Amino acid sequence: MFPTFTGSSRKSRNVNLSGQKAINPFTSTSWAPSAAAGASKSVAHAQAERLQRQHERDRLKATLRIQKSWRGYRTRRTLRTARRQIIDGLYSGEGPVAAEDAERRTVEATPLVLGVYQASRPDDNKRLSLLARDLLQTRFAAFASGAVEPPRLGKLARVLVAGLERLDPNTAASQVQILLATLVEVIRARPQSVRPVLGNYYKVLGEYCHSLGPTSELLDLIQSAVGAPLTAPDAPESFTKAAYYEFALSFLTQPDLFLFESNVAFFATGVDVDRLSDSLHAGISTDFRTSRSQTGLIWLLAHFIVLQKTRKQLVLHSRSLKVLYSLLSALSSQIRRGFAPSGEVRDEEEGAQQALPSYVSDKLASLTDRDEISGLLEKFTSEHGSTSGSELEDAGFLAGYILTLVYCFPALGDDIRMRLYLADIPTRSGPLPAVKFFWNALSKTSVFSTIASDGDTAIYILRQKSLETRAETHSPWHREWRTVLLFLELYIFVLRLTDDDDFFSALRPSASSDASTSRLRRSGLGLENLKRLTLFLKHLSFALYYNAADLLRLASDRTNVLNTSDDFAASSSRAKCLTGSNQGPGASSFVLTAGVDFDAFRNLVSTAMKMLYERDSRHQFLPQNHWLMTSKFDMEGFLSAVVLEEQRQRELAEAGDEDEEDEEDGDEDEPMHLTSGGLRLSRHAQMEKIRLLRKRTVRENLRAAIGPKLEILRNMPFVVPFDVRVQIFRQFVYLDKHRRRGGNIDPDRWRLSVLNQHGGPFDPTPTGTNILGRHQAQIQRGRIFPDAMDSYWELGEGLKEPIQITFVDEFGMPEAGIDGGGVTKEFLISVTTEAFTQDQKLFVTNSKNSYYPNPCAMDQQKNSLRQAQIPEDSEAWRESIADLLRQYEFLGRIIGKCLYEGILIDIVFAGFFLLKWTSAGAADSYRANINDLRELDEGLYQGMLRLKNYPGDVTDLSLDFTITDQISLPDEPVRTTTRALVPNGEDLTVTNENRPLYISYVARHRLMVQPHAQTRAFLRGLGSIIDPSWLSMFNQTELQRLVGGDSSEIDVEDLRRHTVYSGVYEIGDDGLEHPTIRLFWEVMHGLEDRQRRDVLKYVTSTPRAPLLGFGQLSPPFSIRDGGLDQARLPSASTCVNLLKLPQYRSRAGLRAKLLYAVSSGAGFDLS
Repeated sequence: MFPTFTGSSRKSRNVNLSGQKAINPFTSTSWAPSAAAGASKSVAHAQAERLQRQHERDRLKATLRIQKSWRGYRTRRTLRTARRQIIDGLYSGEGPVAAEDAERRTVEATPLVLGVYQASRPDDNKRLSLLARDLLQTRFAAFASGAVEPPRLGKLARVLVAGLERLDPNTAASQVQILLATLVEVIRARPQSVRPVLGNYYKVLGEYCHSLGPTSELLDLIQSAVGAPLTAPDAPESFTKAAYYEFALSFLTQPDLFLFESNVAFFATGVDVDRLSDSLHAGISTDFRTSRSQTGLIWLLAHFIVLQKTRKQLVLHSRSLKVLYSLLSALSSQIRRGFAPSGEVRDEEEGAQQALPSYVSDKLASLTDRDEISGLLEKFTSEHGSTSGSELEDAGFLAGYILTLVYCFPALGDDIRMRLYLADIPTRSGPLPAVKFFWNALSKTSVFSTIASDGDTAIYILRQKSLETRAETHSPWHREWRTVLLFLELYIFVLRLTDDDDFFSALRPSASSDASTSRLRRSGLGLENLKRLTLFLKHLSFALYYNAADLLRLASDRTNVLNTSDDFAASSSRAKCLTGSNQGPGASSFVLTAGVDFDAFRNLVSTAMKMLYERDSRHQFLPQNHWLMTSKFDMEGFLSAVVLEEQRQRELAEAGDEDEEDEEDGDEDEPMHLTSGGLRLSRHAQMEKIRLLRKRTVRENLRAAIGPKLEILRNMPFVVPFDVRVQIFRQFVYLDKHRRRGGNIDPDRWRLSVLNQHGGPFDPTPTGTNILGRHQAQIQRGRIFPDAMDSYWELGEGLKEPIQITFVDEFGMPEAGIDGGGVTKEFLISVTTEAFTQDQKLFVTNSKNSYYPNPCAMDQQKNSLRQAQIPEDSEAWRESIADLLRQYEFLGRIIGKCLYEGILIDIVFAGFFLLKWTSAGAADSYRANINDLRELDEGLYQGMLRLKNYPGDVTDLSLDFTITDQISLPDEPVRTTTRALVPNGEDLTVTNENRPLYISYVARHRLMVQPHAQTRAFLRGLGSIIDPSWLSMFNQTELQRLVGGDSSEIDVEDLRRHTVYSGVYEIGDDGLEHPTIRLFWEVMHGLEDRQRRDVLKYVTSTPRAPLLGFGQLSPPFSIRDGGLDQARLPSASTCVNLLKLPQYRSRAGLRAKLLYAVSSGAGFDLS
């Protein structure tokens, strides 16, 4: 084949015209020219020579430039030296000169000094001072006459500012005085000349105020200098705005302005606070916050507060309020940390963990003074009543500021709310309590009207927040939400103070029309308003819980998009500062207003909703099924969907078990060591806790995303029918048993599976024997509770597994019987009966025989130890206290075991105690109120009511914010101790104004603080058996039904359908009942409900039916024959729910014998 297309196989001739051998030039190891290198080396050599020539040319040019610069510098230096000599010659004379000579000298010296001045040279500063002295002496005659061009005043101003920057007012006071006085005159003569250096000018003045003492001789001059640009005559408006802006930006942001802070009133004479407010508001709306550090802004806020208080009113002016709100919003997290207790976790870098300076703290705290809050409300009400502006806009404006105060000063939140609660705000229809005013404003908002009327719109309205930009925080949408939030804050506070009488009296339309009606009643809402409010809260809460993951994801995505632009970077960092970094991703992006992020918003809404629901569940005032939202779910598949969500969440929780253990280990607060190493360790521990909190929040958000229906059940379960929730609870328990027991639900099958896993039933290993042995116990009658605790305390949550009980008598002899479940039931009932009814140390009863933890138990135990002279820091002291708490915890486990096994107990718990069960698994905690106090102590409740309604001056009663607790046992001489309800409560007198707070704090102490340790231990034990989130699905009444059964009328036919017969009574192939059984059911139908309950209690030990009917009773209700003796009474074995009924022949005889046996208490019969 031919190698080319020419058809010729002859190789073409290759002619090399370069004279180079056919070699690869890239294989050469040297670029140096040589004879052997060939032509390629010659080319490389030529390139190198060309590059060398270029370097030479560059060096030559650089040399010329250096020489030129040097010659220029030498010429300028020579010229400056010559001119300085001329200046020195002009000022060579000693002493003052005549005005004419000074003016002539000024004309000559001014251009010279301005031309040669270098701020780094001290001699130039002296020459500048000499010129400034002449200018002052001649009153700037050279400029006035035109001998010196007026534009040179701008250069003179820049030079004077540069000179002042170099001088120390403590060591060069005379020079500073001359230069500053000259600069003030320049500003007055030509304000525009100083505009380019206004920032440096106020920065210098701030540094002087920092370095000078409060009584400096330069005080008058510096005050004039501060006010000169602000009050310059004939200055353009643009200059005045720029002056106020730089005054705030460069002067007020500096820390520790001692001279200014000690003479604020004097300095304030030259400051128009209204114009300063306008300038600040404009600056804050643009880039002011992004150009200042948090430290600078906090000092600006403190200085602005003290400036605006120099007004004659001594309270916030409406034009200042907006600025304060913006600054407080930007600094809310830092202020909150500064005023937080020392033990609170602070989520910022170490430098930001510093406490606020004392001056700043004092000025910020002054915002929460009673006179300040009252004056603010008076100012607002006077302006509100005298203008025709929008009530909604005014309310939203005030709401934002009050909300920010509440967030920034959490310890003073109740005082702020109390000031607002006591305010009457004038309207066109007359003055209204603040609650009513904000309710009217709330009811007029579009978000309220829309959400209350249509629950489906809530999610769409909330998505507007997730899709908006940060610059829209002053939009009507935000003002409306701030009104909503403040109303909820205030209404929750009022609900805490309102007893049921006041609450329900307000439901009548004419209840609040009487002027003599108490403020609490006048602050209440009517029934129709409450219906609208509860609809709004229900719909909004549903969207916030069910769609939480969607809202947070949208907010996070929006933040990520906005963060791509430089303009938003600072705002994003501010948002992180506002919400703290404990929030999960997205939670910090959803911020309605300062301090109110997604979690705080949701908690506020749900708290108000739950407080109203608790009122309605205690005393119904809303329509039947008002709270249900079944239309939101597919109820046919709801149960299976919830179970699936619970399983997915459990898988997620099991995957994070290791992190959970780390978090539990980190929950204990470490003591703060005062050494440098200790401080570093403590800071490290705090940061580690913050990291764990973040991980926990992320995990909770993920759980919410995969379980929205569970979130609804845990936080607003009342939207689902009670029967459905009971089924869900039972299904959760069943699944937990199935998981823990490996699918062996039956106790005997579980025991067999344990043996099979450890050697088999005939030759079990020690491990298998030990597992089953830990679940077996011998219990002596008469000391059931202590024996049970000794036997089963170490099991912990292992108490969920089947246990085997053998009762023994006082001699240790076992009772005859086999524990097939019935003995366990008797054991659990006996433990609760002994612990609750026989031992009054752990639990006590109220006037309605409802049980709750003895609030004095801990104090009584400590008092007994003191009387025994046991030191408080001894091991015996700690062990005794721990043993008491273990008893409460074990009793909680026993109650949990009863719930777990579906065993009903005839114990009634106090409603306020059951509320703590429900709140143990929720995001918020139990909130004490005066109505719960009624269940605890009727006498104390009535005393608080008399105090609340006392018509005279409460101070005459000589009450203070303290309370007396009994610490002695009931059978001992009374011993008490006095405790403060608030810090320094002994110094705070109860007045007519603060008595609602006093009543609230008394209720909180009695219901929460005093029994805290006992209740916490009980709930810890209960939660180890029953998941707290399962309990949160029920209210206090429903929980009592879950524990003790249904209190509705006994359904005899349901009991009959689920009764098991044995012996002679067993139904045969014909399907007919025994004649005695038919007589029995006829008698049961004829009994009153009270008598039926007695029969039920006689057989099952509880007078109430299971919640889902007698089909849920375990073991089932059973009847067997008791022989043919007509004189024999019926007997029962409550442990197996068995009635032994003789074969009576007459209905009347059966009825008489049955009722006699029930009333006489004839009990257990083993036959």
